[in-house]
Amino acid sequence: MKRFIDYRVRAARPQDALLLAPRLREIDWRETRAMSGLEPAEALRVSLSRSSAAWTAKTTEGEVILMWGVGRVGGLLGFVGAPWMLASDILERPEVGREFIRLSRPYARVLELGFRRLVNRVHAENRLAIRWLRWLGFSFAEKPERLGGEEFYIFWKDCVCAS
Repeated sequence: MKRFIDYRVRAARPQDALLLAPRLREIDWRETRAMSGLEPAEALRVSLSRSSAAWTAKTTEGEVILMWGVGRVGGLLGFVGAPWMLASDILERPEVGREFIRLSRPYARVLELGFRRLVNRVHAENRLAIRWLRWLGFSFAEKPERLGGEEFYIFWKDCVCAS
C-alpha cells in the first residue's frame, strides 16, 4: 500500500496542542466549543492535562494531523475513561484517515487500561470519528442530545482489561 503522506505517532506534548489548534477541522472546532465553551488551544491543553494516555500523529514535516487520548472523569460514584480525538483537515484525506483507523487499534486497547468503561460524546455530524468509534467496538445512543446548540451522540464501551 503506497503512503501519500508520511507521519509518525508519539506521546502527545503540550506544544502539539498549539500547533493543532489553528488547523482544527471545522467539525472538531464546533464540537469543542459546544462541549466545553473553550477555544481549541485551551480545550486541547485541558484534554491533554487530564489524560492518562495521549498521542500525536505528525507528518515528517512537523504538521500535527491529530491528537487523541483518554482522560479520567467522575467523582463519588466512580470514574470512567473519556476518550477524545481532535484533528486537522489532513485526517480527511482518504488515504490518511483509512490508515489511521487501521493502525489505531493497539492505541485503543491502551485507552481501556485502568477503566471499566469508556464514555463520551461525539458530534452527530462527525462522520469520521463515529466511523472510527464503531470500528473500535463502541455503542451509541439511538438519538442525539443537544448540548451547546449542537447535537451529540453519547458513546460507550465496557472494557475487558480494567487493570
